Amino acid sequence: MEAGVHNGGMIRRAALILLSLGASLFARQEASSKPLRVLFIGNSYTYYNNLPRLLEVVAESQKGGPRIETGASLSGGKNLMWHWEKGEALELIRKGGWDFVVLQEHSTLGKVPAQGAEPEINDPATYFEYAAKFHEEIVKAGARTVLYASWARSGFPEHQRRLDDAFIRFALKSGAGIVPAGLAWTVARIEVPAIVLHSPDRSHPTMAGSYLNALVFYQSLTGRRASDPPSVISGPKQPGDARQVTLVNLPWSDANALNQIAQRVVAQEPLRPVR
Repeated sequence: MEAGVHNGGMIRRAALILLSLGASLFARQEASSKPLRVLFIGNSYTYYNNLPRLLEVVAESQKGGPRIETGASLSGGKNLMWHWEKGEALELIRKGGWDFVVLQEHSTLGKVPAQGAEPEINDPATYFEYAAKFHEEIVKAGARTVLYASWARSGFPEHQRRLDDAFIRFALKSGAGIVPAGLAWTVARIEVPAIVLHSPDRSHPTMAGSYLNALVFYQSLTGRRASDPPSVISGPKQPGDARQVTLVNLPWSDANALNQIAQRVVAQEPLRPVR
C-alpha cells in the first residue's frame, strides 16, 4: 500500500462525501436490441488501453444486457477547455444519437505539472466553466452528461478528495452523473494492493487499471452487474487506430477481484447520475 494512505479514515471520508448525494443515481437500462451509444471526450486516461473498446467488449459478454457502441474525441494531456475551443467534440455532440456523453477532465483539473515538479490539483473554476458549456450542449442533444471521476496520481492519495469534491459539486449543480473510477481505485489499492493500477509514470492506468474503469463504467451506465467478464481482451491500440493489440490480459483471480470491487462501489455508493 502507498505511504500516506490512511485506510479507515480515507474510506469514511469518501463515504461521507458520496452519501451526501442522497438517493440512487443512474437509471437502469432494460435489455434491448438497441445499443447504448456513449461518446467519450477526454485524453490519455481514456485512450490508454482503449477504455471505450474495453467497455464495448464487457457489454458484448453479458447475456441479456444492452450492447454498447462508443465514439470518442481524445487528445493526450488536454482538458475540457481545449476540447471546447477545438470544436471537434462539440460537433460530435450536436450530431446527436448519443445516450451518454462522458466528460473527462485533465487528471489535475487542468494544471499540468512542470517537468519534475509534484502535481497539484488546480482550482476547479475552469473545469466548472467548460463542463457547464458541454453539459448545456449535451442536454440540447438529448443525451445524459457523465463525469469520469478519475483517480489521484500514485503517491498523492490526498488528492482524491479534492478531485471527488469537484466532480460532486458540479454534479449537484447540474444534475450530471458520475462514474466513480477514482473511488474504485482507492478501494482496490487498499483491498488488493498486489494488483498494480498505476503505470510506472505514476499517472496512467495499467491494463488492470483500465479494466477496473471499464467495469465501473459498465455497471454505472447499465445498472447491471457484469457476470464473469472476459479477462483477456484484444482490439485497436487506441480508438480509431488500426493496430490490433492485447488490451487486457489478467489472471482470472485478479479480474474477478476487480469486478467484485466495481460491483460494490457502484451498488453501495450513490455516486451515479440522478434519475
